[in-house]
Amino acid sequence: MRLLIAIVFVALLGLAVVSNEASAQARYQSSISLSGGSYAASGYGTNGYIGAAYDFLFGGGKYFVEGGLGFGSLKSEVLEQVSKSQIFDNDRLFTYEFLVGVDVSPVGPLPYFVAGVAGVNQGGQSRFAGVIGLGKRIPIPGFLGSNQIGFRFDVHDQIYSQTINNSSPFVTHNILATLGLNLFF
Repeated sequence: MRLLIAIVFVALLGLAVVSNEASAQARYQSSISLSGGSYAASGYGTNGYIGAAYDFLFGGGKYFVEGGLGFGSLKSEVLEQVSKSQIFDNDRLFTYEFLVGVDVSPVGPLPYFVAGVAGVNQGGQSRFAGVIGLGKRIPIPGFLGSNQIGFRFDVHDQIYSQTINNSSPFVTHNILATLGLNLFF
């Protein structure tokens, strides 16, 4: 809940300061970002997550391709108390994503939309996933004398088929919500 409040606050702050003069996306072709947030693994609970992404921007920042890596945990107190068993070999989470995105309003209030593919390694079990999501890059005008730095928030849904302990396959939706800093170059 605190992460959602922080994302809404940053979005509102960004809407207040973004102007046409702050269009870092239109002037630069690349960006990198470092972010942190939460990873809600379907059925296992929500844990911390850190990630990094590289974006190649084109069309004045309206279109982009992105590659990202992230790390987290699958530790679940609920499952430990209820089942008293270990579902995965370990509690580590590793993801990578390859996305294409459209931002119809790089300096306006509308979010960008992404779709693509991901690899999800949960506790030693790897899965291929489809990804859909949204987010926003909010340049900070004049920060450190340039428009190269900004905030970024993202919400992605990683969708894939999963089987646990020889059960029938089921579709899972793992939600990734992050907030971070973005550097345009």
